[in-house]
Amino acid sequence: MKKYTLLPLLSTLILSQAQAETIEDVYVKAANTILFFTSENIISSGSYEFGSDDSTLDTTFFPVTHHFESDSDFYNFYVNGSIGYSKFREEGDYRGNNSIDKIKMKTYALKLGGGVRMNILEDTDMMIGGSYIYSKVNSDYVATQPLNSSNILDRELDYVFNSDNDFNTYEFFTSIGYHPTVNEYKPYVRADIRYFDTKIDDPHATISDVISTISKLKVGVVTPPVTSIEGLPLKLEFYASEVFISGDMREALDSNNFYVLGTTFHLGTNTLNDWVSEVSFDINIVRGDNLDGFNWGFGFSF
Repeated sequence: MKKYTLLPLLSTLILSQAQAETIEDVYVKAANTILFFTSENIISSGSYEFGSDDSTLDTTFFPVTHHFESDSDFYNFYVNGSIGYSKFREEGDYRGNNSIDKIKMKTYALKLGGGVRMNILEDTDMMIGGSYIYSKVNSDYVATQPLNSSNILDRELDYVFNSDNDFNTYEFFTSIGYHPTVNEYKPYVRADIRYFDTKIDDPHATISDVISTISKLKVGVVTPPVTSIEGLPLKLEFYASEVFISGDMREALDSNNFYVLGTTFHLGTNTLNDWVSEVSFDINIVRGDNLDGFNWGFGFSF
């Protein structure tokens, strides 16, 4: 993430009434970009660098999905959600005084949602859903030289980055996938698009919404059981995906897309209990123009 995505470099632009975006605007976009970027359907827990080790992001997210049984062969309802935490750190000369300051942003997020899954054709399904995401962002501005309350830029930095903020985000989702079975192997291709809208209620911000769209094309294959662990079948999944980003997230990341390449281990647990059907562990790498990362995560299917 380049330095100017968080703060305008020229204080004269901040002071000008003609400046379209305030520091508060850029902060809001940065905070929500971190939230969108850590959507559990794209990446999970991991560590990332944006351009260099001057900008890093560490995340920990726990996703849950449950598909309800249905009397119909055409559709079923599902619920999903996640709880997570991310920590962003960046350092640079934001005040133009040749001192290296640090910005730290901690984001706590809770997501609840659901939708419907439809079998529209043989081996082809479509999912439509939505969710609500509550997030709390705690930020700190660590100045090498003390902030001067008589300086308008320093006052703005102190107000914006030494603060706690709550955000309410609404997500809308649609997906279509093709997943035949070939000699017990299950290759698949899936395309989805997610639309995020965060309402901004801040008198110091000139924007009322932060809007981003994330699209993903994913191909992969799930193997039949390759072994068993304590009598539980273990399947492997290999996949690759390309993620396209637009809107405010694209502006903040200064990137149009990134790639994900990974492996998921699926451990069937039906014989242990009736409420958790599978436990999964995923590892993957992420690459983009200004982004390098490594992810890992656990998931449960009910």
